[in-house]
Amino acid sequence: MEPKWQNISRRTMQLSSISTMSENSLAQTLRLETWMSDLPPQLKDVPLIYLAIPGSHDSMTYGITRSSKLAPDAEPVLHRLYPIFRGTILRWTITQSLDTWQQLQIGIRYLDLRLATKEGTKEIFFTHGVYAEEITKALTQVKEFVDTHPGEVVILDCQHFYGFEPDDHQRLMRYLLNMYGPRLVPRQLNLQSITLNSLSRLRQQIIIVYRHQSVYATGEFWQPQMMPSPWPQQDRISGLLSFLENVRRHPGMGFVHQAVLTPTPGFIIIRWLSNLREKCAVPVVKEILPKLMDFTPGPPLSGTSASRAPVNVVIADFVELDDAIFSKTVIQLNSKLLRNTDFVYHNYG
Repeated sequence: MEPKWQNISRRTMQLSSISTMSENSLAQTLRLETWMSDLPPQLKDVPLIYLAIPGSHDSMTYGITRSSKLAPDAEPVLHRLYPIFRGTILRWTITQSLDTWQQLQIGIRYLDLRLATKEGTKEIFFTHGVYAEEITKALTQVKEFVDTHPGEVVILDCQHFYGFEPDDHQRLMRYLLNMYGPRLVPRQLNLQSITLNSLSRLRQQIIIVYRHQSVYATGEFWQPQMMPSPWPQQDRISGLLSFLENVRRHPGMGFVHQAVLTPTPGFIIIRWLSNLREKCAVPVVKEILPKLMDFTPGPPLSGTSASRAPVNVVIADFVELDDAIFSKTVIQLNSKLLRNTDFVYHNYG
């Protein structure tokens, strides 16, 4: 059988002849709601881990309100400060303003989930220091979206679990399996075999990364090492950019670049009257997004002089800023796969 990914002159010539037309098409006809479906045909045979995919950071914080209570992940100091400085703390806790459906509509295909139990109930909630919504509505919106958008794939990354006992993990995993069933993309040894076309044939549309040891017994979910998501932990643009430029990734795994600033207590104190949107998200849009255009998706190529790791998933706060410029920028990076005629197709099977 002819290798699917190989360096052959015929393929390079084909890419060269269609690259300009396809790039222009990608830029001019981009519909955020269906951008995966609308990709040029040749990109649908590129492994999903080599495509540029926009995601949201702390995706469910839009559900935090002034009536939200402190959650198990709250820093100890918040228990003293929250009753007095509730409004200020919430301004620095909320990282998204669009709900799940709206995020999916503007092209977000990766959702960062932080989960917590609550005393006195078996329900599970989203969290970021304080409780957001119970999980049912948002996860149902994901199902409704993929049901009505057959060419789109959504990654649900269960990043953190707070107040969880083994029974809570079992209950959550059963819930996810019952909710998405055959739509799930099961764990596989060879991630390079997973493409938009292969998933479309199988009618699989949802990847769940479950970052807990419980997942090792459940083949329907991806293990943490299949999509590392290193935390920059930077409150300055210069530090964040240095992190993004120097982080490394395994060529056979997915990866998450976190294009987010993390405010420290000292950072917040001198900006007490402002909020995370203006002091963290807006600077990323203004100063990091233009630099992101220098990045490229695709596999690391042997012998390349490029020092930075190729992008796969890129996440940000307040993804709707400037008419969803974040999603548009990340998706447009995929045009580089068409423009780069040195892109090497390997057989990883």
